[in-house]
Amino acid sequence: MSGAKAEDRARVKALVVDRLEQAGMARKRGVSAAVHEATMGRICERLAYMSDDNLMTLAETLIDNAPDGIWPSELVIREFARGLQEPPAAERRIVTSWLASIEGPKAEAGGHLVELYRWLLKHPRPPMAMDMRGIREQAAENARRCELTRDRIDRETASPEDRGWLEQYLRDRDAARALVDAGRGQKEVKEGDAA
Repeated sequence: MSGAKAEDRARVKALVVDRLEQAGMARKRGVSAAVHEATMGRICERLAYMSDDNLMTLAETLIDNAPDGIWPSELVIREFARGLQEPPAAERRIVTSWLASIEGPKAEAGGHLVELYRWLLKHPRPPMAMDMRGIREQAAENARRCELTRDRIDRETASPEDRGWLEQYLRDRDAARALVDAGRGQKEVKEGDAA
């Protein structure tokens, strides 16, 4: 998250924070100016991925849903934001940290990297043993579907749905591998610094 550019944070401030302040939104009782400013800074950082249109929609939605004129919590703001536009995988700490850890290369070697990646996007928490069983089962099913779809493509009998499914699967595989590779690169840098 700390990689959000200053321009992107400034967009969030102008389109959401400043807009809500102009509408008369007040700090919650008992929240100091310093704590409020820190919260606004985190919001600007967290929402930097959003488009201008979605940021403007978010501001209006927050105004419309705060009849008491009090700033909603950071949690509420982030939930409304996710409802408008999901953050990209690279912005979701659970996805990047899990795949960059030892778990990413293990999933890649085990043939369930894409399924783990998709699971983490859908469930913002580490997978448990029963989740991993389901992930591995889905990976086996997807491997069969990949093979079948490639065979259909070779025989020129693949439907547009088949092709679209395979293209999305390969895009997700590439995105997941990039996160695993980034984790490997970070480990190499740390090992080089320690030497």
